[in-house]
Amino acid sequence: MILSLKNIIDLDFLLGLDEDPEKADTKAIASRDRKIFRQIKDGDRLDDAGLIAGWIEYRRLLFSQETGNGGPGAKLPGELFESFYLLIAKWVFACGLAAGGLGAYSFLAYHGSRPVNVTLFIAVFILFPALLCLAAALVGFHQYRSGPAGSSWVGALHQMSMRLFIDKFVGRLQKWAAPVQKHFPQLSKETSDLLHLDTRPFRSILFWAVFIVLSLGALGFSTGVLGGTFFRIMVTDLAFGWQSTLLTSGESVHRLVAWMALPWSWVLPDIFVPSLEQIEGSRIILKEGIAGLSSEHLAAWWPFLCMGLLVYTLIPRIVLVSLAHTAKTLTLARFDLSKPGYQRLLMRMRTPRMGMNIKETGGSRAEFRAPLPRPEPAPLKAKDERPAVVPQPDVILNTPDPEPEPIPEPEPEAKPKPESKPESKPEPKLEPKLEPAPRPQVVSNAPSIEKNTHGALVLGSARGFEGNDMEQIRTGLEHQFGIHIAATLGIHFDFDEDQEQIAAKIKDLGQGPLIVLQEVWQPPIRGLLYYFVQIREAFSDFPLWIVMLQTMEKKEKDVTPSDVNFQVWKSALNQLNDPLIVIERWVSP
Repeated sequence: MILSLKNIIDLDFLLGLDEDPEKADTKAIASRDRKIFRQIKDGDRLDDAGLIAGWIEYRRLLFSQETGNGGPGAKLPGELFESFYLLIAKWVFACGLAAGGLGAYSFLAYHGSRPVNVTLFIAVFILFPALLCLAAALVGFHQYRSGPAGSSWVGALHQMSMRLFIDKFVGRLQKWAAPVQKHFPQLSKETSDLLHLDTRPFRSILFWAVFIVLSLGALGFSTGVLGGTFFRIMVTDLAFGWQSTLLTSGESVHRLVAWMALPWSWVLPDIFVPSLEQIEGSRIILKEGIAGLSSEHLAAWWPFLCMGLLVYTLIPRIVLVSLAHTAKTLTLARFDLSKPGYQRLLMRMRTPRMGMNIKETGGSRAEFRAPLPRPEPAPLKAKDERPAVVPQPDVILNTPDPEPEPIPEPEPEAKPKPESKPESKPEPKLEPKLEPAPRPQVVSNAPSIEKNTHGALVLGSARGFEGNDMEQIRTGLEHQFGIHIAATLGIHFDFDEDQEQIAAKIKDLGQGPLIVLQEVWQPPIRGLLYYFVQIREAFSDFPLWIVMLQTMEKKEKDVTPSDVNFQVWKSALNQLNDPLIVIERWVSP
């Protein structure tokens, strides 16, 4: 299953709500997520994306109920972004269509004294849009191949372009959201804050969203130019001519026109490609004017111009928009769900929780009654009866029923008297033995860790690792993030000293993350931040997780969301603007 951009934005926002320092309750959140997992149909058979999609749907319902107060609830950022995005895409296409139509209609204004300059029309409405389309295709291809920004100058250029386009686009969207709320009462007052999101986890997907919007604007412009040109040709008698100081002969112009008409020259070449005679007959010489030019030659250019617009501007833009949609879908398909925040959610959903499952039946409040007298069995029709179970005046637990006793064999019948004939009785049928009710399965609270996944390398202070329980650290990280810990390494936070050791450890890790255990009480000084940047530059293929804990010596390593030091670290690492550097906090299982 592929998560949509709407679901990814809502996922990031809802996880942020769970990390709210004022509302964070680890046990309640774990119980809620486990309950959602039970309500998802065939949850055990779904992949990570399917489980997260089901979780988002249930969380949307809960969010709507919590914010609705009997009325329509506030919209989540994903829904707001989707509605604004569709509105912006329509407006951009409409504006491009109007601009292209009006531009072509004004450019082709002909008053009978000077023909339309074919050279200028080709340069403005065909060659320039075609070059922009080619540049956009190269940028999109580079984005698809490169993925997240790297450490080279290409990666730096990519990050700068992402800041200019994505951040400006989202910032403008945030400003547009406030006035719209005044005209739509169904949007609550708090929705203006829902758009202020950290776009780094899904910035590569937002690139394609902005790319598609800009391509739709260019597509609308080319469509408007073609429509405006064709409309002018239908309602007016246009005259096209060419003039150039460099190209003085009609043969050179004919060769250039024939080269441009290669894609469609096989379709009616006599109509869509001007002949040499028509080209020479439409040349404008200033001192001679247009009195001696033939009307047939002056009108022979419009089929060539319309085909040029269709082949070089309109069709490439349609193809580019289609490819951008495909690239966006592929980028959504390879969205990284192995990040610690998402894995923590999946672990909460898949991890069973211990419980007695006690039912309040009211048996303790029932009055004790003596059992009714057992009636005497009728002759020859006696049936074995099971003893009645009398409820005791205690709390009735949800325990399985006792195993029923086997049905005894029927006693032999008494011999009949000599004067009477024995009656033939059918043999009694033995009822099958009832199986006892299955005992509720007692499940462990320990989650299952997939050992076949890429292992992670845990980096921590060498001095702290010496007096620490490494098995506890492995188990805690595995239970929290659902990832296999392949190795641990003590470091000294000196990149020149640690680089060789880290490189030797990650040879057999595949694409697993690098997890750095950092004590939260230490301030995020510039030296530590630069150390993390150096790790990312040297090992650019490996994501870097910074897990904050209280101290390495204490058994209690938990860090709460309201910890001021954690908030300071989070702000400092976010300023590095690297989507592969993620900060998390230690939460005991």
